[in-house]
Amino acid sequence: MLDLHRALRDRGRYRRQIERLCERTHAAAQRRIMRVEGVSLDSVFDRRRRLARLLAGTIGRNAFEFRPGRVREIHVQGKLRDVFSFGLVDLIVHGVVSDIIEEAAAPLLSPELFSYRKGISWWHAVSRFSDFVRAHRRARPDPRCRGLFVLRRDVDAYTDSIPVGAGSPLWGMLRELFETPEGRIEPDDWRILESVVRPVVHDKEGRLISLLRGVPTGQPVACVLFNFYLHELDRELAAIPGGFYARYSDDILFAHPDAEVAQAASAAIERNLAELGLRLKAEKSLDLYLNAAGRNSAEAPSTRGSPSVPFLGLDVWADGTTSLGGEKTRALLRDLAARARRTAQALRRASLEVRGKAVCAALNRALAAETLLFQEPAASVLRRVVTRRPKLLELDYLIAKVVVGTVTGRTGIRGFRSLPYRTLRRDWGLDSLYHGRNVRPPRTG
Repeated sequence: MLDLHRALRDRGRYRRQIERLCERTHAAAQRRIMRVEGVSLDSVFDRRRRLARLLAGTIGRNAFEFRPGRVREIHVQGKLRDVFSFGLVDLIVHGVVSDIIEEAAAPLLSPELFSYRKGISWWHAVSRFSDFVRAHRRARPDPRCRGLFVLRRDVDAYTDSIPVGAGSPLWGMLRELFETPEGRIEPDDWRILESVVRPVVHDKEGRLISLLRGVPTGQPVACVLFNFYLHELDRELAAIPGGFYARYSDDILFAHPDAEVAQAASAAIERNLAELGLRLKAEKSLDLYLNAAGRNSAEAPSTRGSPSVPFLGLDVWADGTTSLGGEKTRALLRDLAARARRTAQALRRASLEVRGKAVCAALNRALAAETLLFQEPAASVLRRVVTRRPKLLELDYLIAKVVVGTVTGRTGIRGFRSLPYRTLRRDWGLDSLYHGRNVRPPRTG
């Protein structure tokens, strides 16, 4: 068990946190320019050992006092979000406490949890589910015997609804991480931990508040708590024989070939969330029967038959292949269309062929490295995760429509009458996602 008292006084933790904070600002020149509370990050980095020693000593004397943070609004994917911000010294302490909680909680976290963990990405969850679907299919040669009951659940306003008032289950869970048979947590150590999990902040009107629900979004402890708060649910559902379970923060998926087992899992999810003061988002709760024909199940008629299951922005199909979901497809096409317009506008006086080749080259580069899907390069996502070839063919056609519409000004099928599809591929060099998936890389060595 991690010793909270000793960890809070470990100057090495503070030094590493300062280094991590400075590393986020990649260039040294940027660190010199960027100032926090009148001090450049570059000077903080140069004096990191001294600052770490002072912080560890101040906490060791029980003399550290947090300053109130602030709540501000930012735009994230077209929505307004409240985020918490703090002064530089408080940021360092927040980061250290977050690391301590994460380290102590790590042994309790399920391997079926895929969010905010080093070396684990969202696409690992999709890949594991695809493997499970393929294994189910291989084990049942008769297509009539195939079918998985799939639960898709989403915690309603998870960020803002985790209870942090005096009666929250979270406090007992945190105490269990650090209390030893020899003694309880020292009051001053608990005060530091409590101040990070439930900080005092100025709200948008300038009033001092301390929330009863919600964790400090934008701070590292928030992601740690997103993972930790539901760890008992993770372990319960992951232990069900013959089933599949995965969670990414507030996004939950469970699958099983037995309808009664799936119904019991659904009840377990609702029971666990109720005990933790949470609830499901009704409009995102899906009970699906995954099978190639999309037929309803005779065993559970109320469960909707479907040939695919949406999960983390992708669609997982009954044969175990995956494709981009509709929202992610539209986001990708919007990004490519914007790049195409900018390229065509820069070459508006050039010939049709010159503009077309330039647009195709720009989209090829975007798909190779620049465009981000799920915070990863689009090419990496399309190569590692998207395996459904008919959907790749469809995406090829939609990207070609973007090129034709941009270059000719004609939308839909009319554009292809004046600019044939084969011209884009053969003469202008537009890459094909479908053929790129089919071509194996050459052997080396």
